Amino acid sequence: MKILCKTLLVGILFIALSGTVYAQESSQENHGNALNLFVKFGDNSSISGNYEFQVHQDITVAPMARVWFGGKNTLSIGARADYYFDRLFKLPQPWDIWGGVDAGFVIAGDDDKDNFNLNLHAGVEYKFSDMWGLILEFGGGTTSSGGIGVGIHF
Repeated sequence: MKILCKTLLVGILFIALSGTVYAQESSQENHGNALNLFVKFGDNSSISGNYEFQVHQDITVAPMARVWFGGKNTLSIGARADYYFDRLFKLPQPWDIWGGVDAGFVIAGDDDKDNFNLNLHAGVEYKFSDMWGLILEFGGGTTSSGGIGVGIHF
């Protein structure tokens, strides 16, 4: 499973960076004030959302919530932190690429399992307007899974 996650992460980085690493224009955008909504797939199929606040030029934090489609886990709340690699990779404006960690508590789930979850994730977003973007994210950990979503930037 670790090899699959690493392979997917390298693939995302390659796709996102192909043709843009050597771009002259550097992204100086604000990564905060964004609502991100996901549909996540796999054994942990769910919907989730978070609202990002920028705390540093390249770092955001966000409260998050997640609702599973089935199984014994039904609701999780927590927080996440992301580091944006845009400036480091000199990505042009429509692209964002990040990696981060999220943690939370399953507040309605299986009583026989640990209520705390800890996950790593990496993602890429292509903004097709100032307000809307398409997100692809992969992750691994206690309850993490890959997903597709939209970013709404305010």
